[in-house]
Amino acid sequence: MRSALVAMLVAVVVISSFGASLAQTVGPLPQTAAPVQQIVGIYAQIVVRDSSGSLVSYLETSRVTVADPARFNQLIDQNMGEFASSMIAVGGQGLQILKANETVVHTYPTIVSQNLISMKTASGIENLVAANHDGYAVLKGDRVTTYWTIIRTAPQGQ
Repeated sequence: MRSALVAMLVAVVVISSFGASLAQTVGPLPQTAAPVQQIVGIYAQIVVRDSSGSLVSYLETSRVTVADPARFNQLIDQNMGEFASSMIAVGGQGLQILKANETVVHTYPTIVSQNLISMKTASGIENLVAANHDGYAVLKGDRVTTYWTIIRTAPQGQ
């Protein structure tokens, strides 16, 4: 019992020390740094239809991972014409809501458990965003439309 209490005390001290050192190193950005829009959340809705247009599957997920938020924000900014954009305020914080969709017609049968936002680079395809979900089976000719909703802090001055 005593060794368990000692172990818990050591864990609390280590966690407290880590938190304090992290807070000291993360600190505010220098005054000269331009404010960066932060990704608040990304939500994906996936609709699968067969070649005759009948609904096969519908999934929703917020289990989304952004590999490089700064690069993803840059991609959004460079392609704003591809997004429907609106602004809202929540608790005094301005938020930008971006919506876009993408449709893929599958050329062979497979099982899909991830939907991606990728970009072509000189060295190949770079996956920037991955939406993980339970998965669905597709056949040749099935049409999958992913509806993306991206929420990020509003640009400064808006």
